[in-house]
Amino acid sequence: MIVIGINNIRVTRQNGKDVEEAISMIATYMASATKDEYDKIAQTIRHDLVFSEYGEDIENFIQYIPNTAETCRICMESYPAQAVLVCANTGQFYSLDLYDIGESPDNSSRGGTIMNFGYDEVSQTSVHITKSPDQKTGYAEIDRGRGIVSVHRMKALFCDDCIWDILNTVEHQLIEEFFIFDTEKRTFSPIDDSTTLQIGDYHLDIEYKDSDYRIDINYTSE
Repeated sequence: MIVIGINNIRVTRQNGKDVEEAISMIATYMASATKDEYDKIAQTIRHDLVFSEYGEDIENFIQYIPNTAETCRICMESYPAQAVLVCANTGQFYSLDLYDIGESPDNSSRGGTIMNFGYDEVSQTSVHITKSPDQKTGYAEIDRGRGIVSVHRMKALFCDDCIWDILNTVEHQLIEEFFIFDTEKRTFSPIDDSTTLQIGDYHLDIEYKDSDYRIDINYTSE
């Protein structure tokens, strides 16, 4: 019933009375829904009403949200790594480099196994990064949750120029919760299945399996 109501809004939205009745119906459903029903209704509205309108041209969707970022998390003079994993909802950087900038396996002080963890509460996605500098290899695992990206948060974390550049990498479609940033070329890459990237000294192989992503990291500069 809620889906029919949403579709009716799109068909008859120029008729003020019909729109008012449909919105009242949605408000009634949401006010009386259980938590599980509320989440389902919200997801239906999100996909059937909003993204169906703007999916082919998402810039027209996000342009109505003002940019409130005082400083852009991406526009930095220098970076701590060549390849970084960036969370769209938090602006958090996760280094994929096995060694510090300017270091190599021959002069690195790193050894053993290095592990880093992260969590995005908006999308309920967790990140686990394991590095073995002695073996010149490592990997990152992205355990996806709800797959939600908050454009409002992005507008508070990144400048509009960077957001447009990120959108260009996904061909103006919906953004996923993480993306890869090449700090030397200052370019963005989506995390896609069966994708291979060369960023600085590192070769990245991306695999998608069971709704999660794995990024294999190998040092290739000799």
